[in-house]
Amino acid sequence: MPALKGSLTYARFFVDGELPDDFRERFMRSIRLRALKPLEPDEEDLERSGWCRVGEAFELELDYESVFYNEFVNLGFRTDRWVVPPSLLRAKMREAEAAYLQKKGRERISRKERNELKEVVTRRLRRQLSPAMRMSDLSWSLNDGVVRFFSHSPKTAGVMMELFHRTFGMKLIPESPYTLAARLGLSKAQEGAWQDLSATNLGTP
Repeated sequence: MPALKGSLTYARFFVDGELPDDFRERFMRSIRLRALKPLEPDEEDLERSGWCRVGEAFELELDYESVFYNEFVNLGFRTDRWVVPPSLLRAKMREAEAAYLQKKGRERISRKERNELKEVVTRRLRRQLSPAMRMSDLSWSLNDGVVRFFSHSPKTAGVMMELFHRTFGMKLIPESPYTLAARLGLSKAQEGAWQDLSATNLGTP
């Protein structure tokens, strides 16, 4: 989901850590190292995530102007995954097994041979297909220490948080009533009252 257009719905995260003095140069080097590297058909990886330009999934060359905007760091988080349609794989496997048995002059194929043949067929199909792509935008307010991530998928958020930590050396804490209260800096009396709160079910029993 894009940050620059469309519905502005996002998840918020608090950044746990301090900015280094040379953060712009350091961050830029680390971001470029972790820009999305497109999947190749013959690789072992079935899925890969990395950074791209905010709002531009195919722009993988990142520079200061595209990443830094005033006090914000803006990035796209892109994930590529190989998805071969099962029906297509089954059809190509039937063809490949028939050709293999005819070549070997046999009527049956072993499990090991079938698995090896499936790997060959899958890689061949990948060369004819493109990986499935998913992209979500991220905007980090450096002054506030708040990251807005334009996706509500828990799985996507989890992978993004790991990449954020490896890129910037800081952890992200998902916003919740408890983390927000801690961030606001409650007094001891308020903390005690907060701990005594319990959830209320407003639905009809």
